[in-house]
Amino acid sequence: MKQYDNKAIIFSDLDGTALHTNHKFSARLKKVVKQLYRKGIYFCPITARSTADAIAQAKKLKLDRFGGIVAGNNGSQIYDFKNNVWVNNVYIPNSVVAQVFEKTFMKIGQYKCHFFADDETFVYGPGDNSRYWSDVMHVKYNVVASLDMITKPITHLTIILSKSATPADIKNFYKEFNDLNENIDIIQYTKRVYEVCVKGINKGFAVEKICEYLGIDKTKTKSYAFGDSHNDFELFSSSDYGIAMGNALPELYEEADFITNTNDEDGVANYIEKKILKGE
Repeated sequence: MKQYDNKAIIFSDLDGTALHTNHKFSARLKKVVKQLYRKGIYFCPITARSTADAIAQAKKLKLDRFGGIVAGNNGSQIYDFKNNVWVNNVYIPNSVVAQVFEKTFMKIGQYKCHFFADDETFVYGPGDNSRYWSDVMHVKYNVVASLDMITKPITHLTIILSKSATPADIKNFYKEFNDLNENIDIIQYTKRVYEVCVKGINKGFAVEKICEYLGIDKTKTKSYAFGDSHNDFELFSSSDYGIAMGNALPELYEEADFITNTNDEDGVANYIEKKILKGE
């Protein structure tokens, strides 16, 4: 494959970042992405969304036509439209899924767990929020009563702690799952939601994997990353420039090189227009 030789590459979270609060891309951002690809600059979404929906969102930006790359499940799945190949495609070991199920099942007051496959969600404690996100992503929502009802490989999962969880409860949570650390990483997503991914998988890994795959010379190509939440810290640390959204967590501002407008104010498109496209 021909080495990527443009002076910039862009990585972007979706929810709260490239997508408006209504879960749609603006016409302005779609136009900007088209302009980028005309100049040979990749715009690569990296999202926690399930595989099928990550690819669907990329197609809304016409990355399938432009020959772009998209990462779902924080990098467990990375797809190259140009060559129709998986750059990365890994799943949580079945033994780990079984252990997590055993540790959390029937502990609704303490834990809730959502298991994500490429195009389905499995839960044993149905809830409005998990069903809402399944509907947003257009994936099948399954309520299960036993492990054998989880019938597809799991890309990642989330463990939700009680709303009243104390610092001691969080410490005990990490302690309880410590025996799984050889196979998984636990990444905080929100105040009480924790993502469980294959060991080493996070948005920073996705950046590194895509750059390696494209043969990017980091002395010649600068990477820009847009984000707003807990799972974007690694995204920033693996990129040359981290741009926090105006609606981002205050803690992310401390790690950011720049701050742009909010997602509903087209912060991603605005920054790219002013600093990357016009700044060439």
